[in-house]
Amino acid sequence: MRARPRLGMEGSDPGAAGVSEAPASLCRCPRLAFRAVRGPGACGATALAGLMALVMAALALDARRWVRLAARSRVGARSEDAVRRALGGLEREGWRLRHSLLWGGRGDIDSVAIAPTGVAFAIETKARMFDARHLAHARQTAAWLYERRRRWCRRGALPVLCVVGARGLEGTEDGVLVVSLDRLVPALRAGAGTSPRPGFLASQPSPS
Repeated sequence: MRARPRLGMEGSDPGAAGVSEAPASLCRCPRLAFRAVRGPGACGATALAGLMALVMAALALDARRWVRLAARSRVGARSEDAVRRALGGLEREGWRLRHSLLWGGRGDIDSVAIAPTGVAFAIETKARMFDARHLAHARQTAAWLYERRRRWCRRGALPVLCVVGARGLEGTEDGVLVVSLDRLVPALRAGAGTSPRPGFLASQPSPS
């Protein structure tokens, strides 16, 4: 009689041994494959998170910069409006005014006041602070005005820097008339030779 093979014992049946080893290899392979796929993905996610953090930081800095620029623009616009209002009364005395006049350099001339006597003033407006660059800009705009708009300023063009936030300021610095808003109009009248006569002389005829 042929002996029956013994089943259920380790190593008794080659087929059984093959079958018993297969699940172990099948269990190990997916784990190895999973680790191979998961490794680069984790690195990519970390790099992406870092990139997003850098982008957000850059956007925050840019937003703060634009907020500061917008605030400066509002302050500058209010200062220029204040100068325009102060100059408005000169029109009743025969002065001509120009505002935001484009010129050959960068930007514009904030205000130009043209006296009946043929003297013009190129006015640069600042809220509170100024430096040598602003003085140089005022001189350049006055020189351009005299060269390119000679019919406005037959007797010359003078550079003026008006510091709106100051009080009682009037003087000359590097060839530029630097004045506060409260001294602007009297200084322009004096510079152009159009200062009004004192009240007690207004009714008397001018000497011939």
